Amino acid sequence: MKKYKFPVWRKIKIGGWVACCALLSASCNSFLDIVPDNVAVIDHAFSNAMEAEKYLFTCYSYLPGTGEPSGNIGMTAGDEIWLNMPNHVPSPAWDYIAKGVRSADRSQPDWWKGSDYAFSLFMGIRDCNTFLENIEDTSKVADLTVDKRARWIAEAKFLKAYYHYYLLRTYGPIPIVDKNLPVSASPEAVQVKRQPFDDCVKYIVGLLDECNPGLPAVISNRQSELGRITKPINRAVKAQVLLLAASPLFNGNSDFSNFRDNDGVLLFNSEYDAGKWALAADAAKEAIESAEGAGHELFYYDDAPFEISETTKTQLSIRQAVCERWNDEVVWGRSGGRGRAGAMLQQGCMPLLDAGMNINTVRGCVAPTLAVVKEFYSKNGVPIDEDKTLDFSEINELRVATADERYNFQEGYTSARINFDRENRFYADIGFDGGEMDHGVSSLAFRRRYIRVAGQERATGSRTSAGGDLFDRLFHQKTRPLGVGFR
Repeated sequence: MKKYKFPVWRKIKIGGWVACCALLSASCNSFLDIVPDNVAVIDHAFSNAMEAEKYLFTCYSYLPGTGEPSGNIGMTAGDEIWLNMPNHVPSPAWDYIAKGVRSADRSQPDWWKGSDYAFSLFMGIRDCNTFLENIEDTSKVADLTVDKRARWIAEAKFLKAYYHYYLLRTYGPIPIVDKNLPVSASPEAVQVKRQPFDDCVKYIVGLLDECNPGLPAVISNRQSELGRITKPINRAVKAQVLLLAASPLFNGNSDFSNFRDNDGVLLFNSEYDAGKWALAADAAKEAIESAEGAGHELFYYDDAPFEISETTKTQLSIRQAVCERWNDEVVWGRSGGRGRAGAMLQQGCMPLLDAGMNINTVRGCVAPTLAVVKEFYSKNGVPIDEDKTLDFSEINELRVATADERYNFQEGYTSARINFDRENRFYADIGFDGGEMDHGVSSLAFRRRYIRVAGQERATGSRTSAGGDLFDRLFHQKTRPLGVGFR
């Protein structure tokens, strides 16, 4: 066999490559193990209490923005409100579900993988697990007191339970992620199976019960800690979870009788269990007692600097129960969060009352539907189509407001029949043509509006609002709306 001879220069070059490879093999491990000074590592996150608290707030950051239409599909997926989008306002995609635009593989918001105004709640669970793994190690965060460590652990466990619950009520049976898988886990190990619905409920309730003793009953440092988890919040969520489990959707629903995974495991128990209602009732009673023990009670407006009518006081009590900042009726309020603390909702609800208003921040596109406006009772406390003393058959008939109606109307103003003779909840919640919306001690009359009468727009002033329904819903607030609707 003929041997191939390399030239001398090629021998030298190849020899150099071999030497370089040997050098690299001897030093690559130490070189690659060097972490740049500006790169965060998990040990740094738990080096002291201040850094560890930042990580806890990261766990909080995944909380769904239920105070916004983008984060709460219940706001726009039903028939209570609708978006009338003017030409100058880009569609925020709030109404995609109601319009049938979304599909099973493109939900909104997507809490599974994180898209369309949502974070992946599985990422939130992973961060909670990471936090717990480190904070439960008493050798770490040496400057953390025993009581504060216990509280932080309880908060993280609550958030972990809450994220599981949110995924459960959105997607049905889900994988339970009690511990994080290592990065080196095999492809088979990361294919975590969904657990039966009842097992998910049991796991969530177990976590909520486990963390409750470590939570405070009230927030003592209201300046910096309002919005953090308390015992009343925990008990309220437990009541919600057990009520969901007891509901006809998951308790005796035969539609799920053959819903099994690939291994044949039944994911829903289709047998009705009356005991689930008993558990839900007990949890609700416990939630009420926990809230009352912490000083929560129904809100009544009594902050006027001068005498106001009982009508106005009642309407303010209804409205301000939602809008009054951190009032005693609020069990869980939202203290902040980008795009999830009410700003978008207020932009969408506030009509263009003046030609000089900024259309980028005041959009006037969210309005209640006529159907839901009709649902409010008459002043006699009955549905308007059942009132035997008042005639609401011609809801578009025009009428002039009298002096006796001055608490709800601008006196002498002409408006549609449907706006008159309604209950206090109507006047507290609905902004309409010619109506008076009292907020605290101020009043706003909607004079520059259009109304629809018999399908035609009639100008009542010099400027139309951007809303196209009969009425625009005004979300009057001194501050942010609630993130979670426990009231």
